[in-house]
Amino acid sequence: MKQKEHYSEAQAYLRDYCLRHGRPMHFSAGDIFETEGTAARLFGYIESGSFHYLVRNYEGGESTVETVAAGDLVGCYPYCLDGDAAPVTIRADKPATVYVVDGADLEQHYRQSQAAEQMSRNYMAYRLEQVKSRIIARYQQKGGIGVTDI
Repeated sequence: MKQKEHYSEAQAYLRDYCLRHGRPMHFSAGDIFETEGTAARLFGYIESGSFHYLVRNYEGGESTVETVAAGDLVGCYPYCLDGDAAPVTIRADKPATVYVVDGADLEQHYRQSQAAEQMSRNYMAYRLEQVKSRIIARYQQKGGIGVTDI
C-alpha cells in the first residue's frame, strides 16, 4: 500500500497547487473540459460537480471510461503537461466549478523542484496502476483471456 500513500500525498499536493495557482472556472452540464484528439492543456481540482471521461467506441458512439467528482482532480494527465493530443473527451455531466491551471505551467513548476517532480511521478504511477487494474478486471469478467496475456 506504499504506492497508495505516495498517490495520496501527490493528489493532495496537486489539489493544493490548483487551489493556490488555479483560476476558478464554471462549467454547465454538457460543457467540454478537453476534447479527444486535440491538444490537452488543462488540469484542475474539482470543487463541485462531476465529469465523465469519454472515448469513441467501435459503434461510433461514446463510452464512459471514468467519472470524477468534487474533491477529485480532472484533466488528461500527463498529456496536458506537454500539450499532447487528449486521448479522451472530458465533459461535465452536471454544473461544476474547477480550479484550473495550465498544464504547461504545471510542467514548468515540476522542472523547478525535484520534490514536485517526484510528486508528478507518484501521481502518474498510481493512475497507471488504476488503469491496468481496470483492464485486467474487464478481461477477467469477459473470460477467455488470461491476466498474463495483457
